[in-house]
Amino acid sequence: MPESEYFGQIEEKEIERYSGVVDIMSKARQKRLRQAKAWFQTQHFTEDSHIVKAYRQKFKVDNTCAMRELCMLKVLSPEKQAAYENIVKAKDAKRRKKKQNTEQSVIYNPEQDDMFYYIAGFTSGGAPYGITWDEAREKGLLEDEEE
Repeated sequence: MPESEYFGQIEEKEIERYSGVVDIMSKARQKRLRQAKAWFQTQHFTEDSHIVKAYRQKFKVDNTCAMRELCMLKVLSPEKQAAYENIVKAKDAKRRKKKQNTEQSVIYNPEQDDMFYYIAGFTSGGAPYGITWDEAREKGLLEDEEE
């Protein structure tokens, strides 16, 4: 089914449903969706038209916002909507994985450095004092893996 057949299917109920159910939808977005409904009916887009680009330029939004709103308005074909949703899922998965990797990374210990196993404090001149790595090895404070 070509995209042009979807333009007539935009109903006020759908916009109200999104604005009623999704509390985080801003008033600006609600207004933009109502304006977009009227705007699409005056446009003569074909399947080859750059609908997302035209929407971005008309309403001064970024690509992500334009795609999300066009999906809400059911202007895009189901194939393009599915492709967009897959891209969003992939980005979310990548973001989650990066967050997990960051959480699992080695935690910086301010009580250690290259010279000291444990920094007990600093002198008035700013020099650290405490147990050096050599002293820790001699006293058996290190586990076998760290040696």
